[in-house]
Amino acid sequence: MIKNLLQEPLPRAQGIQDDQWEAVSDAYGRLSAAASANDRPLIVGSAKELVESVARVTLVSYGRVVADGDEYTKVLGAAHKVIEHVIGPTLPGNHPLRQIPEYAKKMAAQLRELRNAYGTGHGRAIVHDVTDEVVDASVHAALLWVRWAMARLESVLLGAVAPLVNDLQSGSVFYSGDLAARLEATNVPGLDRPEQHRLGVAVGQRTANETFTVRIDGIRACALHPERWPEPYREGVVQGLFINVDGQAHAYAPASADCAAEMLQHHSAPDRVLTELSSVLAAASWSLPFQQNHAEIIDAMKTATAKMPSQAAGCWSNIIMDLEARAPYGDR
Repeated sequence: MIKNLLQEPLPRAQGIQDDQWEAVSDAYGRLSAAASANDRPLIVGSAKELVESVARVTLVSYGRVVADGDEYTKVLGAAHKVIEHVIGPTLPGNHPLRQIPEYAKKMAAQLRELRNAYGTGHGRAIVHDVTDEVVDASVHAALLWVRWAMARLESVLLGAVAPLVNDLQSGSVFYSGDLAARLEATNVPGLDRPEQHRLGVAVGQRTANETFTVRIDGIRACALHPERWPEPYREGVVQGLFINVDGQAHAYAPASADCAAEMLQHHSAPDRVLTELSSVLAAASWSLPFQQNHAEIIDAMKTATAKMPSQAAGCWSNIIMDLEARAPYGDR
């Protein structure tokens, strides 16, 4: 039975890197080889190693830093948490769709104790009898969690912040609805505040580079339903609309000013956001497109003044005056 189970291939998620898949395949192959040879201590040890490999690949794929010395249950727990949010943040903790994977994780967590008692990886003074029950429990515990995790890894990668930011900044193509799906998978409200801000900056920068679909999915959607989008994300968007990846002043006249006003309409402290933007712009050189199009950009900013929240209008006007004083090249 165990040999038959291990003949079934593991699902490979779209987006997983070749070297990461190789690590998982290597661990799975060693477990299969151990079962074929009926090397029972190696089966127990390899079952634990397979779970740890999948957990580490999950974290690395998602952009999380994991130390090679991190303890097994810590790595497993962190990977499980990353995958779990795919189920949906609205489901209560006692819902079966949360409880079933949680029990699978608990089973996988016990593999460390089984490996310590019966598996390879430790020199022993006494050889323990590795019974059929130990072997069956080890393999089933490993495969139950691993198959659940691998089947959902594609959704995890769809919502991974680091690859999404990279795609936004590198010029990858976004068709209508692509960014909306990836932002939903990312679960923006559940991210740490720095990650929310980082993602917002990338969306703003891509919009300033004239990608209309990103503007619709990442900014217009936020303006229509501000309650779904955290303030650090909106702050990041505003900064990205006027500062490029090189730290230069950069904007798109038909979009940057209007989008900034939309992002600030429902912000609790729009004056603070613009004060921070003003400080960054004051120290930034001007990109060549900004130099060439500064008149149109400044005119668009003046037009957008009427859309700015009242408490932010003064800061916005100060930014405009500062840019006018530095025209046409941005030099002081």
